[in-house]
Amino acid sequence: MRRPLTTLTLACALALSACATETLPPPPKADPAVVVNKAYETADALIDQLPPELRAGPVLFATFVDVDALDRSTTLGRTLTEQVANRFVQRGFVVTELKLRTAVFVKRDTGELMLAREVDQIAREHDARIVVAGTYSPAKEAVYLSAKAIDPATGQVLAAKDTIVPMDNNVKSLLR
Repeated sequence: MRRPLTTLTLACALALSACATETLPPPPKADPAVVVNKAYETADALIDQLPPELRAGPVLFATFVDVDALDRSTTLGRTLTEQVANRFVQRGFVVTELKLRTAVFVKRDTGELMLAREVDQIAREHDARIVVAGTYSPAKEAVYLSAKAIDPATGQVLAAKDTIVPMDNNVKSLLR
């Protein structure tokens, strides 16, 4: 009598554990355009906040960096920087390409990093009225992007935009 009871108990436990198995949703389908769209959305928001008198004159871009390691970036950070800069050009801004200059600290596999003490000097050399910089924070389901347009002479933030980039396999691959 004891053996059938043990067998019945075990069978019930297995049946209940099968019911309790959580089915995870499939990962979101990768949208190849999401990074470009979010970069353009960010650029447009920054541009729309800028005073008209600051729209003439070169804009400089510092590579968007990991918020937890400000001296490090990834392919995602460099790509977002390029796309935001491209959108500024499309909207009529003069953008100085710093990769062609030697006056900026360029770290291999990172991009153009502007050290705070050098921003004013670099901006003066290029007659820049605006420096755009940003950080990103990777999380489980999204990457949080924070971008700012800054007056290099005063350090005053002229425009700011926070953007959420949904995490998918495409975005994950850019974080490596």
